[in-house]
Amino acid sequence: MFKKIILLLLLFFLQIFTLKVYSQKKDLVYIRKVGFNKNEIRLENDTVVFLSSQIDNNVAKPIIVFLQGSMPIPLIYLKNGVAKTILPFDIEQYRDEFNFVLISRKGIPLVLEYEKHKTGFLDENGKSFLYYEKYNNLKYRTNQAKAVIEFLYNQPWVKKEAVFVVGHSEGYRVAAKLSENNKIIKKLVCMSADPFNRTTEEIIKERILSFNHSSDSIFQSNINVLLEDYKNIGNDIEKYNKNIELYNWMSYNSELAFESLKKFSNPILVVYGTDDVAASAHGDLLPFLLRDNDLKINAYPDLDHNYFKKKYDKSGNLIEESYHWDDVFKDVVNWLLF
Repeated sequence: MFKKIILLLLLFFLQIFTLKVYSQKKDLVYIRKVGFNKNEIRLENDTVVFLSSQIDNNVAKPIIVFLQGSMPIPLIYLKNGVAKTILPFDIEQYRDEFNFVLISRKGIPLVLEYEKHKTGFLDENGKSFLYYEKYNNLKYRTNQAKAVIEFLYNQPWVKKEAVFVVGHSEGYRVAAKLSENNKIIKKLVCMSADPFNRTTEEIIKERILSFNHSSDSIFQSNINVLLEDYKNIGNDIEKYNKNIELYNWMSYNSELAFESLKKFSNPILVVYGTDDVAASAHGDLLPFLLRDNDLKINAYPDLDHNYFKKKYDKSGNLIEESYHWDDVFKDVVNWLLF
């Protein structure tokens, strides 16, 4: 009986292993279809996975490390059998000039079906997987990105004088923290986020809502709660690292992005649409906050967080929507090459 149980267990684990190997091989097919390679960096207690677009390992090019936002999404989506990276802009016209890098979010498969997981990789209860949440904090994402750029800096296909980091939304905060006293990054692009923290994003939204009401007491009360929560974070958040949700929230609120940017000595480009309330309202203050930095701001009238331009009728109904990520990124590329 005992031998039979052992045999069944061995068969079970062999089946799991076989399915995993098959899945990985299938992923590689899609990764190559979108013109990328899979890379792994093995650290003492971790493995960091990233995709790179290089073709010739002996041809050095400028490199763009793109740090995506907060959603638990893969690096590649399959839609009707067609594979596409999560890059929000078309890179085909830039492949000859740059190599691109995408870093996998911990706990999220590299390739997923779009229709099933378009809002993120969730469990059967519609919640994020605990393993993903464990690593969904500023400290881990920054260390992960740091390992990648340090690895890239020593590759023959990377121009050492042209290592660029572009962060969008939550990736803005990661890029800012990553930039602190960093000599590898030659130019930094921060896109579509509040230059303070997530709490200030909520505060500015509450304040703007209050302007449209005869009484702002409720909104002021909400702001007071947000301020109190921020003041209670304290200087040492590591003692809360067993409480995953609280620790992750603290990690993105205890750090002020503009304070990190102050510690970066190379050029910075900050990008936002003026219809992105928090990014634009506080982004406009950056020239005052970063007086000593080499800073440029590209503010795009009428564009939102993801560079959509929306038109509404007199009743407030959406009548037209246009996508401008490619236009915005073209300006980013021109700045990187200037």
